[in-house]
Amino acid sequence: MPNMKTLTHLFRTPRTIILSLLLVAGILIAGSVPVFGGGAPRLSQERYLEVVEVNGNVSYGYESLKALQARSAKVGDRLRRSGEGITTGNGSSAKLAVDNGIGNLDVSENTNVRVKNLSRGRNGSSTTDLAMNRGRVRAKVRSFSNPQSRFSVQTPGGVAGVRGTEFVVEVLPNGETRVITVDGIVAVSAADRTEAVSEGYASVIVPGNPPTPPSLISGNVRVSLQLLPAPDTGKVRVSGVVNPINSVFLNDLPVDVSPTGLFDTVVPLPTNGLLRLMVRNPLGEEQVYELVAP
Repeated sequence: MPNMKTLTHLFRTPRTIILSLLLVAGILIAGSVPVFGGGAPRLSQERYLEVVEVNGNVSYGYESLKALQARSAKVGDRLRRSGEGITTGNGSSAKLAVDNGIGNLDVSENTNVRVKNLSRGRNGSSTTDLAMNRGRVRAKVRSFSNPQSRFSVQTPGGVAGVRGTEFVVEVLPNGETRVITVDGIVAVSAADRTEAVSEGYASVIVPGNPPTPPSLISGNVRVSLQLLPAPDTGKVRVSGVVNPINSVFLNDLPVDVSPTGLFDTVVPLPTNGLLRLMVRNPLGEEQVYELVAP
């Protein structure tokens, strides 16, 4: 595990496990041209996330006092206030760009992302706090010239805060959070323990537990599995073992994977007797297996 020489203060709340991800890589010099959107950041005081790409079924919505108001999202939509966000459906995706050019987010299928806080300080700092309760987001954020600036993603397990790196946050149906560093070094903290996760490594946070030691990400999406008849008529049992950092989907539905990589589920037997199992690694590489039920 890499040594982490610099950490800012960690966040704690009485009811929530806080995951704090802080970049400890170098900071770009002030005045350098950002890698997003071409040219220097805009100086407008208005803060927003802009929808720059929509693929498939993507909805825009905001939380009102009565209910969630939603409509189809379109390119050019801007998320400004707390509670505004987007949700992607099966086989759908979207891309968001941060107003001041500090970064962008690739939002995968079956993901919900919404705004918590977008603000600008008197000292020129910017605060971008987002919330994510399910799905997968890959974010690329350039280093801040203002040390008071912040970019964070809140999940059911805590908060991921970064200061200039490329990373992936994935939230599984059971609330498990996976953090993968694509570029730079990230400090992952939860349950009074901190792990320094460097480029090419990942850490897993199960709610109520500290982050796992960083594990090397590989392109291996192989699976060892077996199909067995289920006790209930018309159903089949699928069990197997994968790299625990990978995600498993059966007929497009997520399957729980244990910290040791085991999975075991019972599903209805399709009329054609075929099952589609997909294994996806944290970098988005996938392998599909077509299974014939017994």
